[in-house]
Amino acid sequence: MHLANYSSSDREVIRFLFANLDWSDLYDVHIEFGLTPGQVIDIVERLVAVNFAELDGIRARLTSAGRAWVLAARDSIFRASGRESWRPRAHDMLEEPKDPLSPYLPDLSLVDRHFFIKLALNSLPGDATN
Repeated sequence: MHLANYSSSDREVIRFLFANLDWSDLYDVHIEFGLTPGQVIDIVERLVAVNFAELDGIRARLTSAGRAWVLAARDSIFRASGRESWRPRAHDMLEEPKDPLSPYLPDLSLVDRHFFIKLALNSLPGDATN
């Protein structure tokens, strides 16, 4: 079984766990690579779910099946980048020109609606901030 879609943080965590034969402190991964705890625990939990790793508190290690998987899938884990080469091509970097007269429309799925609701409630008439 193979996991798919490895991010750079996934690769670093897998490499770190593979380099240590015994238990690894996940806090050390966080400090060494500057990853958030969420990034670290995400890949570790995915590895645990397929029995490629064991988790004990904030320590983790690859199982023997996990070590064998890393060796067998090392090309797809560490070398696959989704591009033909490391260098972007010129036409990949070009974007369609934007019409300067078109209005800016934010991605509404990223807007924190609770912030605006609280903002509106705090600016009611009679509010001390007015």
